[in-house]
Amino acid sequence: MTRATRSYFALGTRVTLTVEHPRPEAQLARGAALIRDYENRLSANLPSSEIARINQMAGVQPVAVDPVVYRLVREAVLVSRSRAGFNAAIGPLVQLWRIGFEDAQIPERTAIDSCRELSDPDRIELDDAHSSVFLGRPGMKLDLGAIAKGWIADAIKQVWQAEGVPSGVIDLGGNVLTLGTAPHADRRWRVGVQAPFAQRGRPLGVLSLPACSVVTSGVYERVLEVDGRRYHHMLDPLTGHPFDTDLASVTIVAASSMTADLWATIAQRDGLAGGYEAVSAERGLEAVFVATDGRIVATDGCRSILSVR
Repeated sequence: MTRATRSYFALGTRVTLTVEHPRPEAQLARGAALIRDYENRLSANLPSSEIARINQMAGVQPVAVDPVVYRLVREAVLVSRSRAGFNAAIGPLVQLWRIGFEDAQIPERTAIDSCRELSDPDRIELDDAHSSVFLGRPGMKLDLGAIAKGWIADAIKQVWQAEGVPSGVIDLGGNVLTLGTAPHADRRWRVGVQAPFAQRGRPLGVLSLPACSVVTSGVYERVLEVDGRRYHHMLDPLTGHPFDTDLASVTIVAASSMTADLWATIAQRDGLAGGYEAVSAERGLEAVFVATDGRIVATDGCRSILSVR
């Protein structure tokens, strides 16, 4: 077996793939091809993507998409209807604020209210028989940014496992998914928990884990600063404004990277107390919370495997 690593820019972030295999370069190429293909299909910012085509036909007609893309959209819409904090129909608000882009702005209240009305997941019609999606009002927009990277990581893992990859790491810039056993004496993976507001790659602690997914999301990643006030990119679909939270970051541990990705957003909405309670009540989830005042709080399953630096 040979271990090899490839690192490059994709999905708006630094991607690093590591694989152990008799032909590791071929598996790295497979992973890179999947990332490129799914980014071209799922990005709301590429006019030719399948998500963009759905958005372009909002209020006009349903759009049939690839069944694989449809499954992701369907999952995202069903979760959105639970009003738990994730909303796949939040595209109008994302495009209004534009946080993370050069033309970011603080919108007028009337514009925010208009976009909130266009962010109703109940107005999305799903047709399982034809793999089609219809956004019921003109101006509605899907945005899968809070779920797509996790879904892509899971897809790469599935392909690698089918190819007999015994060990590997899929790191999609804050979304880390490991498979197999690690090259350490105890066979456990070491995954860092990013220190909020510090240089990327500088952890506040390290988790020692079997194969799983670790996803970190925080209010420090993309911000708009106006008159000394910072506005982060995680928007609350209920208010139309960035989440009002006492959390700097949430790190979720789960078997599925898509699940971890979703919950890294959901757990932010209700702050430290509410997020801790919600994650603790969910089977198969663990978390590390970092509050804006510097407190580090871990759920029971993470407490014994987190080494704080």
